[in-house]
Amino acid sequence: MMAIPKKLAPSSPVRNCIRRVIRESFRAAVLAPAKVMASGLPSWAIRIQMVKLPQDATAPSVESNGRKVRPFARRPTNGALKRVVRAEIDALMHRVLARVA
Repeated sequence: MMAIPKKLAPSSPVRNCIRRVIRESFRAAVLAPAKVMASGLPSWAIRIQMVKLPQDATAPSVESNGRKVRPFARRPTNGALKRVVRAEIDALMHRVLARVA
């Protein structure tokens, strides 16, 4: 189960992209090794909740009129966002599997 709040990512395509990356990482980390193992792994129930959207360090944090730029407007491009989220979720899945194994 995944939770990507609308407050963090108001755009549906971006939320769906993040969900897709998380599902791919989960399948690669958990489901693929389970097919190879004879006994398999027990049923899993993992809840992943996004608490902060990755920010582009090169994007300006203040508009020309002095107002702060919203975090969603400072997100990296979709390709870079996918890479950042995939790296973080792969590290998380690695830590989960290390504790289980």
